[in-house]
Amino acid sequence: MFSTVTRTNILNASRISLRRPIAASSVRAFIATPKRSNAEKEEESQATVAERARKNRPISPNLGIYKLQMTMVLSALHRNTGVAVAGSAFLYTAVFGLAPALGLDLGSVAAASAVAATPTPVLLGLKALISGSLSFHCFNGIRHLVWDTGRYVSNKGVINTGYVVIGATALATGYLTLF
Repeated sequence: MFSTVTRTNILNASRISLRRPIAASSVRAFIATPKRSNAEKEEESQATVAERARKNRPISPNLGIYKLQMTMVLSALHRNTGVAVAGSAFLYTAVFGLAPALGLDLGSVAAASAVAATPTPVLLGLKALISGSLSFHCFNGIRHLVWDTGRYVSNKGVINTGYVVIGATALATGYLTLF
């Protein structure tokens, strides 16, 4: 249907000498025009042409071909911790608001007794998860605000601020978990 640009066409076209004129057949290899026979005189709609082009379009590569970089990981973590923090706050607010209708006791005495009944390793794990998510999202948000001022936007600055965020998150998570 459409003439396609292949590696062979590109290599052959790049070997053309500049001293002689470029032949029309070489140029046609780079132009995606439909090949029509004499029997196909009727015009095709743009939707049909677009559909054929979409079917012949290559599939974009998956994320698996990229080397993991700190900026990529920190960006994904920032989004995920934001969703986790906001989602858990929304869920807690909804449950707390619906508690009387559901017959749940979420008073301070019930919360204190539930925390006291929780085993220490589980309690430390939950504290680390909550404080880690909250502190990372907070420190990385400050990092983004610094970027908005135009500072540390170079590659070296982005990487250095990433290490600062990781270090500050580790310190804050350790402090909030253990104390």
